[in-house]
Amino acid sequence: MTKDKIKIAIVGAPNVGKSSFFNNLIGGRRAIVEDIEGITRDRIYADININKFFNEYTHFENVIFIDTGGLFFEKDSLFEGVQKQVELAVEESDCIIFMTDGRRGVTPIDKKIANLMRKHNKPIILLVNKLDSADLFNLSAEFYKLSLGDPISFSCKPQAFRSTIGALLERLEEEDLLKKGKEKTDTEDFPKIVLLGKPNTGKSSILNKIVGYERSLVHDVAGTTRDALDTELIYEDKKLLLIDTAGLRRKSKVYGELERFSVDRSIKGLVRADIAVLIIDATEGGISHQEKKLASLIKDRLKGCIIVINKWDLITEKDFEAYKDFIKGELNFLNYAPIVIVSAKTGQRIKNILDESLKVYENLHKKIKTNILNTAIREITALRVLNSKLKIYYATQSGVNPICFTVFVNDPKHFDPNYSRYIENSLRTEFGLEGVPIKWDVRKSENKSRN
Repeated sequence: MTKDKIKIAIVGAPNVGKSSFFNNLIGGRRAIVEDIEGITRDRIYADININKFFNEYTHFENVIFIDTGGLFFEKDSLFEGVQKQVELAVEESDCIIFMTDGRRGVTPIDKKIANLMRKHNKPIILLVNKLDSADLFNLSAEFYKLSLGDPISFSCKPQAFRSTIGALLERLEEEDLLKKGKEKTDTEDFPKIVLLGKPNTGKSSILNKIVGYERSLVHDVAGTTRDALDTELIYEDKKLLLIDTAGLRRKSKVYGELERFSVDRSIKGLVRADIAVLIIDATEGGISHQEKKLASLIKDRLKGCIIVINKWDLITEKDFEAYKDFIKGELNFLNYAPIVIVSAKTGQRIKNILDESLKVYENLHKKIKTNILNTAIREITALRVLNSKLKIYYATQSGVNPICFTVFVNDPKHFDPNYSRYIENSLRTEFGLEGVPIKWDVRKSENKSRN
């Protein structure tokens, strides 16, 4: 049995240290940290086990912290979008951590944020950050003027973080948040789906259509999503996790550490996923080098795959079969991936992405009985002999997600890529393994009498 997890939103002006605080909690970089205002634009979630800081806080095991973008209050469509993201994070949270910059002092923006947060009628804990030594703690006194109770002097510097977080945990205990957790039964494993593509192909728009609200910030600037974002949802009574990522550019077009880290995060999103949804812009009329590289990464990482063609509503001469054949030709190493044509703008066929994802996830976990597998392989190899030197004695399924077959042969060097592809394609047809990569574990048989 587990508890429903407590959610705590971290809010504040840009560059006050929210993401540094968040990254210290998780013990690594999940939110982007760089000395530029407005770096974090979307909401980033992390499940934190407080035990790693203090054993006496064992009852804080199930806490989700939500990092948010810096509030700026400018008449700018991007920052209006950030504010909307912050408010969504606060609405779903049980408590608010309002972080400020102690060295900067109380600013007009801090006052606006305080007023905005009060409207939500939720516990607010005021952290005064960047007070990196005890002789600076007196600077937090100025923040009483925000009328949010006792401010906590805080530091995200590694040497001070452990000691100052103790005061925060004590305040969380005072708020008695843990009693809100309700017992529930642990759920089974569920599909994790990553959305990948070049910048501005419509990844975030597709995500928003799927979940029905703006979980990820959408703005008409390529590269708006710079973090990998997780969204849980229930579809057809099944739990899914969607991971939205920054658009991947060619290395020559990755500017600075900030965007390089976003690219790295997108790849990590792929590593965490079971299924990769490769999103392509139909209006561009072809497959770019970046998209071929992405497809190659999906193949190499042995992920289930769906190819989604977005912006189909903007195509005047629609010939789906011809376009599908073109995509299959350009991305022939992903020829097992189903192709879905959608419009994020109109919502046309968007749910087909989830339908296909559930099918692929089921295919990733298929188990084929050994006798049935060997019968199929004998029939497949009898139909077409590509290498007369190869003898396949026996095969068995040795893994799922990805599907892995261990095959015993006379000499592994004769099990060449052309022959393995032929057998793979035939097995996909025979057992309905659409969207699924196949991994081969080829071994030299020590028992030639096997059949």
